[in-house]
Amino acid sequence: MDIAKFRIDPAAEDEGVWTALGGDAEVRLARIGNRRYREALAARLKPYRRAIRAGSMPEEAIEKLVTEAVCETVLLDWRNLELDGEPVPYSPARALELLSDPAMRDLRDLVVELAGDMELYRARELEEAEKNSPRSSRGRSSGAKGSAS
Repeated sequence: MDIAKFRIDPAAEDEGVWTALGGDAEVRLARIGNRRYREALAARLKPYRRAIRAGSMPEEAIEKLVTEAVCETVLLDWRNLELDGEPVPYSPARALELLSDPAMRDLRDLVVELAGDMELYRARELEEAEKNSPRSSRGRSSGAKGSAS
């Protein structure tokens, strides 16, 4: 088994990648679990360690802290989002407002799901490898220039 398929782009994990939500709407997502996310979540959870270990911290409270960390370190931007037909400009505060709304639970879950998709964070490397690979059927060397039709 070639483990190269597990190689990710660390810059993409931290800086985020644009991904489509549908139509022309896009979000820029850093990978869930990136260094900044782990640090932000750890800082938020630290005061509650004892309650978490004891199992006495309500799930809603943990969810709130996770959502805050996601909005601060994972959901980095968006384009062409609308709410009830009105454009929604991006800001971290607006992201937190939307993703904290119980009626927007599906949006929050989608953001988290997409941010955990390994394929999203290795796509650039694979695309570059495909662009730079020699096309033997065209008879070109890897250094040849020209457009492929």
